[in-house]
Amino acid sequence: MLNCSKTSHINPGSYLIINKNDTYLIHQISNKAVLKLNRDTIDLKVAIGQPYSTTYKLEPVSEKKRHYTLVICNNGLTKNQWSTNGCGIDNKLITDDSTSQLLSSDDIIALKDSGETGQNIVERLLENSKTFQLKTEYAQEKYLKKKAKKYSDYLTILRPTLRLITDILYKQVFPKTIPLRFDTLAQILCRISLDPSGKYLLFENGSQGLLQAAFLNQLDDNGHLVHIFSSTTEQNPLKAVKCMNFSEEKLKQMSAIHIKEILGINYIEDSENILNTTEKKRKSDEAYTQVKKKQKPISNLIDLDFIKFNKFDGLIVVCREEPTELIKILLPYLSISRPFVIYSMFRELLVNIYAEFKIRKDIIFLRLTDSFLRGYQVLPDRTHPDVTMDNSSGYLLSGIFVEKSM
Repeated sequence: MLNCSKTSHINPGSYLIINKNDTYLIHQISNKAVLKLNRDTIDLKVAIGQPYSTTYKLEPVSEKKRHYTLVICNNGLTKNQWSTNGCGIDNKLITDDSTSQLLSSDDIIALKDSGETGQNIVERLLENSKTFQLKTEYAQEKYLKKKAKKYSDYLTILRPTLRLITDILYKQVFPKTIPLRFDTLAQILCRISLDPSGKYLLFENGSQGLLQAAFLNQLDDNGHLVHIFSSTTEQNPLKAVKCMNFSEEKLKQMSAIHIKEILGINYIEDSENILNTTEKKRKSDEAYTQVKKKQKPISNLIDLDFIKFNKFDGLIVVCREEPTELIKILLPYLSISRPFVIYSMFRELLVNIYAEFKIRKDIIFLRLTDSFLRGYQVLPDRTHPDVTMDNSSGYLLSGIFVEKSM
């Protein structure tokens, strides 16, 4: 997928993907350029003006606890390396208890606070482990990988991509975000037969703007996306859209319309907040009677005219709520012979819609599916599927809206 951000270097205000030993997080770099990572404070000023995908080493700042600056890696070393000095044949002599490590957690924290590098801390852990030399080579690699995640001295700053953002948001705990995995997102774009120059209608609630970012990332200058939302605020938080660092011109290709505008409901109301006598006396001696607040219209007339006088090339519904009534309301806005896709975390909701749509004369090619994704570890002499895999990322119901037959 193409990234619509034209900048190749890191600038203040841009969103970044921080990769610290295969642990990813989203960060917006400010003018102060400071990153709080757990209990560590990292100065990112060195990264400003540097190209993306540059790897840096964390250097402790003297006289400051757990403060680090960045040093660009020019020697090709991008990760910590430790010598194991041999390994065991099997793990049958290893007892899994809490006495194998002689260093206590307080000792490790003291080493970190004193400014010791991650390289030295892990070396101290290996020296004080009574069982490390007895572990097999595979067990040693697994142990070092686990410790590197906590104490690695290197990080890489990456340009935000849709794949990385999807993975990061997917790992967040539900219900903070809809569990939309990258393969399910790819299925949605495939089912909708996305045309870069097309016009698309999207009802989204809960994916933090992931669908909007995916469509804007694919649309060319002639394409347009109408985002329909249902929250009482101006829009749902579109975190993924912000993270993609889209230009202002690209963002103008997305319109936002409240669902109440589609229903033709006048939602502009005057609300009165009457202050009681006690509160009035506490705040002021003036005779306050009431405060009137007027809620501004969420949708502008240009966006409303766009959806009113256009037919769309695709309809996507991704939300937490029950989608049956939503899809019925939005289907008439589709052009004839155009696809629609409905996402839900719960199969039962889509089964009910499937049964209802199956008897309609204006809907064909109904499909109800879920995605199954399993990763594989491919290494010398040990290639196997991952034993632990994530749960389903939801279900898709898709079909094509056609002219109603007699």
